[in-house]
Amino acid sequence: MYDDQLRNGFQDWSWATRSLTQSAVVHAGGAAVSFEPDGWAGIYFHVDAGLTTDAYEAFDFWVHGGAAGGQALTVALYTGTSLAGSAPLANYLPGGALPGGQWVHVRVPFAELGLAAGVMNGFCLQDRSGGDQATVYVDDILVAERTGPPPEPTTVAVSVNPAADRRPVSPLIYGVSFGDAAQLDAPGFTVRRWGGNHTTRYSWLADTSNRAMDWFFLNIPEDNPHPERLPDDSSADLFVDETLDAGREVLLTVTLIGWTPRDRSVRWGFSVQKYGAQTETECSASGYPDWCRADAGNGVLVGGADVTGNDPADTSVAIGPDFVADWIDHLVARNGTAAEGGIRFYALDNEPMLWNSTHRDVHPVPATYDEVWQRTVDYATAVKAADPSAAVLGPVVWGWCAYFTSAADGCPDGPDRQAHGGLPFLEWYLQQVTAYEQAHGIRLVDYLDIHYYPQGGIYSANEAVAAQRLRSVKSLYDPTYVDESWIGQAVRLIPRMKEWIAARAPAVKLAITEYSWGTNDDSPSNALAQAEVLSVFAREGVDLATRWVAPDADTLVEDAFRLYLDYDGAGAQVTGESVRAVSGNVDQVGAYAQVRGDGRLYVFLFNKDTVPHTAAVSVAGGDSYAVALYRFDAMHRLGPAGTAAAPGGVLALELPARSATLAVLDPSAPPYNGYGDLDLDGEVALFDAQIMADYLTGSLLAGDVPFAASPDMADLDGDSRITVTDLVILRAYLDGWIPMLPVSR
Repeated sequence: MYDDQLRNGFQDWSWATRSLTQSAVVHAGGAAVSFEPDGWAGIYFHVDAGLTTDAYEAFDFWVHGGAAGGQALTVALYTGTSLAGSAPLANYLPGGALPGGQWVHVRVPFAELGLAAGVMNGFCLQDRSGGDQATVYVDDILVAERTGPPPEPTTVAVSVNPAADRRPVSPLIYGVSFGDAAQLDAPGFTVRRWGGNHTTRYSWLADTSNRAMDWFFLNIPEDNPHPERLPDDSSADLFVDETLDAGREVLLTVTLIGWTPRDRSVRWGFSVQKYGAQTETECSASGYPDWCRADAGNGVLVGGADVTGNDPADTSVAIGPDFVADWIDHLVARNGTAAEGGIRFYALDNEPMLWNSTHRDVHPVPATYDEVWQRTVDYATAVKAADPSAAVLGPVVWGWCAYFTSAADGCPDGPDRQAHGGLPFLEWYLQQVTAYEQAHGIRLVDYLDIHYYPQGGIYSANEAVAAQRLRSVKSLYDPTYVDESWIGQAVRLIPRMKEWIAARAPAVKLAITEYSWGTNDDSPSNALAQAEVLSVFAREGVDLATRWVAPDADTLVEDAFRLYLDYDGAGAQVTGESVRAVSGNVDQVGAYAQVRGDGRLYVFLFNKDTVPHTAAVSVAGGDSYAVALYRFDAMHRLGPAGTAAAPGGVLALELPARSATLAVLDPSAPPYNGYGDLDLDGEVALFDAQIMADYLTGSLLAGDVPFAASPDMADLDGDSRITVTDLVILRAYLDGWIPMLPVSR
């Protein structure tokens, strides 16, 4: 890697103050690396091609602490551009500390940095103190060759039964929030959501939204080249137009909070001049650029107390259900009703149990059970009146606490919940949906709409969090998985919601309209989790889902969607019903399957481990299959990964570390052996069944029987007779119920 200079394709991606040519302190040769390990800074050497653990196993280098030594350092390994793992350098130093005045040899095995198998792309040595430390010197940095054979992949058994646990898969689970128009064609997200915090206070008349707590409670007009046309051709109009034109579904958020921007002027909710000095302003948060507004505060007074008693009219005007009804009238006039190909889905605002924080400039009082339900009645009635063919989603709650309690109660149980029979909020809400429908003949809410984000550090890139991220997919379904976060209990999100729906409002469907397993769209673990989440949604029966937000184009997370929507790059999609697939070790290899009406079987295999595994796949029924493979992993984008055969439904596949594999299994025609071919034309077809039926009814004379020379070709059960049983077997074979003839040989 380094010997007087960087070698073999390694590049300097360091961010510390450093020199790669200093010659004052050198272990060997004419130069060594020096760097200042201050404020978490470090050296980072990257190689694009990567070095595999099949051939290499450790970092080997010399380090010098200068005159005094004692510097606290971290050594880290990167795969791709993601952190695989790190450890204190002291773990590898004699005596556990960097001595002064001498060179020390260090060897750090990849496996101890989270890479037992895979590809190494980067070496990093950085400050771990956060303070100001003396210069460190590093020399003769090697990537050590493997001294023994790489570990053999362990085998995980996967059983698939195409006849068991069949459940239709909703195509609406492959949705996203926002995204660009090009992604509607490829990979072809099926639903596109207009939602999020700013849509709570979007004015369709002014094409302006308030950014709430996300950005200093500012009214910001949307980019619009023709504001004189408003309300026509707003950003919402254009979003709807391009989504419907691409043949995709729109999920549009309508406001319930009762306030919307006054006009297209930039205004803010917490003026420093009006309400006093605040802990942060738009200027202090932005580095004081010319465009910032120094008067736009964050609503937190110096000293830490929130501003109270502010005037909502600083930014907003009061509105009611008519505002939403008029908007839908406008949209229907432009695009037709849902039944006519217009907008099918309307969401009732966004995360109302957070209004008192996210939108506290206009709604500082925490929402209660009754408030959210009354607003549901008022606004859902308006939506249904404006377009009776549209579906309504609610209550669009933010996450775990809001499933059970109102904002007025906070997260634990409280008086608001107890005043409503002690029922969890969502269960009570569903109860009200049914009661209203029974009383008025209108189902106000068609989809129970929830948001879900794993709470275990999804934004971190280190290997420990990556492994936890992949385990946390089980929180969607597994009653034995105790959430590794402050939740501290089994979430089993989808079964829990379906139980509440079944008990309180059986006709309501389930939507998860915000979720994310990480924000780095090129992270292998993020992409792998996303791919598995989609299979879980399919298997568990989620009816609609939209990721927050659409992945960046040409990334691994986009590949996770392509695995279902465009796996061959030519538009091939996974369709059909979810069927039973069981992995012998779900923490190593996740297994899922779908079957199409013509018998094509899709098997998804997710190797979540940092080492390769062999998947020993067995498909019930004994059919043979021709197999086409598609895959992405840490070093490869989604693409073809070869072909295979599965005689008798048995298949062994080598799965690279941290990889997602789709095996497309097409039933193979059994080899022709003459049995059942009663007209001797070289194939078994319906006419052969007619010949056998005529023979059995006596319609054919002995001299007219085509198979007279080989009568055993009609004896399909091996009893040395030709009977009605043989005809039943032949028809079952032609209908696809029997894989081969004869059945007894």
